[in-house]
Amino acid sequence: MKKLTLTLVMSSLLITALPAQEQGNSGTHKIKNWSIATYVGWSVGGPCKQTEEAMIINGFDDNRSGGGWFGGYSIDHPYTERNPKPSLMISIKYYLKTPFTIGIAGGFTELGSTHGYKKEDSGGKIDIDFSVYNISLIFSYNVYDIVRIGIGPSVFFTKAWESSYHYEGIDVEYKHTKVGFLVDFGFRIPRKSLFFFELNGQYRYVGKVDIGPFNENPYRDPFPKTVVKYNHGFIGVAFGVRF
Repeated sequence: MKKLTLTLVMSSLLITALPAQEQGNSGTHKIKNWSIATYVGWSVGGPCKQTEEAMIINGFDDNRSGGGWFGGYSIDHPYTERNPKPSLMISIKYYLKTPFTIGIAGGFTELGSTHGYKKEDSGGKIDIDFSVYNISLIFSYNVYDIVRIGIGPSVFFTKAWESSYHYEGIDVEYKHTKVGFLVDFGFRIPRKSLFFFELNGQYRYVGKVDIGPFNENPYRDPFPKTVVKYNHGFIGVAFGVRF
């Protein structure tokens, strides 16, 4: 077992160290121009904080409490939860001329869920979830094939929906298409290897989006139409290959 483990570790190191170069006609080596990477990460920011503020203004900030066989509970509203599921992204990049690259990236990002509560006889519990898809074109400057900074236009497909309540079998959700931009930072290792790992951070400017109204039930107080900003950050790790 120890020999097998050692063999796998050594093989992994050798594969990672393979140069991402090919033999040119003149006998010299040139770096491969294409790379593809898949990212797993989490979001920072987004519309949740502004949604909390709107819930307070509209009275969805009551304390929810109750009891049971195993003790009681008391929850202050509103509050936000981040989805434990990771967000995903994939990118393809091409060296135009060293040190400049152009790339296209696309992915799905979870932006969290905001919870409000108004006493049962007038409002009840409300849970609003947020997510966004994006497709982006990125122009980057690369330092020694390790550090990257880029910027580019993006198209964002935003979504907000009420996950706690369905009135007459109707799912209440709001979708919008927005044009914005992102700023991209990356750190790749090893340098110029066939396979690589990357740390990535992005700031994505989406702009303002209308959400609501929710709770559209004649027996409950509605949460009215609200304007929030979907601007957010993305922090992720990636595994990629040059070809």
